[in-house]
Amino acid sequence: MASEFELIDLFQTIGSKYYKQNGIVISPGDDCAVFDFSKPVITSVDASVADVHFPSDAKPEDIAYRSIAVALSDLAAMGCEPRAFSISLTSPIGDKDWYQDFSRGVEDIADEFQISLIGGDLTKGPLNINVIVYGSPYTNRVLKRSGARVGDYICISSQVGRAAKGLDDWRDKKFESDFIQDYLRPIPKILLGNEIIDIASACIDTSDGLLADMKKIIEASNCGAEVYIDKIPYTRSINDINAGDDYDLCFTVSKENYLDHFIKIGLITDTQEIRLISDKGYDTEINGFDHFTNG
Repeated sequence: MASEFELIDLFQTIGSKYYKQNGIVISPGDDCAVFDFSKPVITSVDASVADVHFPSDAKPEDIAYRSIAVALSDLAAMGCEPRAFSISLTSPIGDKDWYQDFSRGVEDIADEFQISLIGGDLTKGPLNINVIVYGSPYTNRVLKRSGARVGDYICISSQVGRAAKGLDDWRDKKFESDFIQDYLRPIPKILLGNEIIDIASACIDTSDGLLADMKKIIEASNCGAEVYIDKIPYTRSINDINAGDDYDLCFTVSKENYLDHFIKIGLITDTQEIRLISDKGYDTEINGFDHFTNG
């Protein structure tokens, strides 16, 4: 069995080739890392727990990739560029090969988004991963949940429910399913966040379910909404609109800023209520994921 320090060495240089472009002044190896973005620092943290956020028997590289991707999704929702991240890994596993595979997943996403691993921690215990991400605004503003205005269109960019089907296919051992990648390796919508940073009025990532997360925009913006259920592209059934783990962006834009490749699913109103409208007779409620009621 490898020692703690041998395992830490597996992660020591991940993203090191991006230190200069990401403003890393002091890299891992000291008690703290030091960075200088010359812009406001945008940061978020996400916890991923085995058999809650990922199957414990998934490949270590997929566990690593997913744990970082879901944290980066929060930066995408703010319209920010990812620059660096830290990982705190707790694991009961003693096999060095598992950590080598895990580090490959970390390196995969670090290279994909050209971000630097600047620190972390490794302890023994139940399998869970905590990731802190650091970013900076692409422009002189950040997107928030609270900016939606009456008359804005409510938009998304992709089909809902793909990740939920991927998880079900994993559980059913349908490992040939293309949907499994949507669950295990979600792609944070960093590019979309950059595209809409100067035109969107509000934004959120759809981690807990489209309708539940859209509701957070409505409440934060102190407005109402009409949601056109028939316009939402789903994977299996209309219930996908409440499925979590898609990590798309739900955002609002004015009519003037709407682009044809956005998927318009609703309209911001001044009614202080959310109306779900369907000409096809769909009947659904807003039910997102909640750790304390769904766990």
